[in-house]
Amino acid sequence: MAHFSHQRSQIRRWVTSIRSSHRTWGFALWIFAFISVALWQRNLIVRLASAHNSTQAAFDESVRAIPVLRPHVFNLTQFGAVGDGKTLNTHAFELAVSTITDVASLGGGQLNVPPGVWLTAPFNLTSHMTLFLAAGSVILGTQVSTFS
Repeated sequence: MAHFSHQRSQIRRWVTSIRSSHRTWGFALWIFAFISVALWQRNLIVRLASAHNSTQAAFDESVRAIPVLRPHVFNLTQFGAVGDGKTLNTHAFELAVSTITDVASLGGGQLNVPPGVWLTAPFNLTSHMTLFLAAGSVILGTQVSTFS
């Protein structure tokens, strides 16, 4: 019995020393702050993810048919372009711009670029032309005019 009494008195001294120690309180406060910040960040990430999902849904709903902005509308694929990211499409772009230049006096033309990666060397645009890139289309420029 004396052994248990001795252990109890040691536990009481230990608890009393913990309560009165400034380092212990500082450490406990630091742990509490760390856990609070971690939970706050987790909630922030969850809120940002849900906001991204709702923004993506709004974007998906806003995707619609390509508008007609000029009286004459052309698609880049009509001029032999391939949107695979490997085929050089400079000639197709130049041919499309040339065709649109021909209809400039009739109100101009619109060149629609469908989804894909369209590799091209530099080319010149013209007046009375609307270049419309559909969602998911990328014009990838290169300085190489021909591939060997």
